[in-house]
Amino acid sequence: MKTRCARHPHLLRVAGGALASLVFFLESGCGSGRPSSASGDATVSSSPFKEKSKTPSPGALVLQAYERARVRAWDPGRRFKALFKAEVSRKVGAIARGYLSVWWDGATGTLHWRASAPIAGSGRGGFLRKGTGAAGADAGHAIADGDGASPFPGRLASSDLIACVLGAPDAPASPSWPFEETPRGVRLHIDASKRTALLDREGRPIEFSFPNDETVKLQPGEGVPRRIEANGPEGRAVLTLESYSSWPEGELVPPA
Repeated sequence: MKTRCARHPHLLRVAGGALASLVFFLESGCGSGRPSSASGDATVSSSPFKEKSKTPSPGALVLQAYERARVRAWDPGRRFKALFKAEVSRKVGAIARGYLSVWWDGATGTLHWRASAPIAGSGRGGFLRKGTGAAGADAGHAIADGDGASPFPGRLASSDLIACVLGAPDAPASPSWPFEETPRGVRLHIDASKRTALLDREGRPIEFSFPNDETVKLQPGEGVPRRIEANGPEGRAVLTLESYSSWPEGELVPPA
């Protein structure tokens, strides 16, 4: 006896075509449990990994922020004056208190300073010059190897002292510099010596370490640090910002 399909061969052809379409649909889409657009989705899902590989590391971002802050601080066109309340205590002797005024000329890289009293036992005025290892004294005072005309106890180089007042070292950032993550921020090795800078998450220096076991802690502020605390084998100095403003061209530094 012939079946119904045998009597109607065109039904077999239709059924066969439908079955082939179903198999093709399963292989292209349903076989993976996804709709036919799954291959496009797979391409999109891989793109975040490509983008992620191009994103700078946290350390690199901190270095970029540090470099921007350094450029602003040492801008050759920058001129300012600032007044600090000062407290200096040497290892031997009484605590000295007074006021420290500074004038910065970025074009010449010179920081003039005046003290209301010889707070550091080094006179009442002097100057610090960028790129020199020694501090100078105004009004003809003789200075040898940085001794004397410095508002801080210790033997920091002029560029290091200026960096404390400006709030950033002069050394530019380099991707080759080694750095380490710490609970307080990123510690950056500035050069081959023992100079390091501790940066907060915004790339602002909050602590400097220098040779001879001298450290300087900073409270970042607008223009200059709000607070500068220097500690070393010879004593401690704390400067607290009282005022900060631009230094107009033609305004002279008062005599020491």
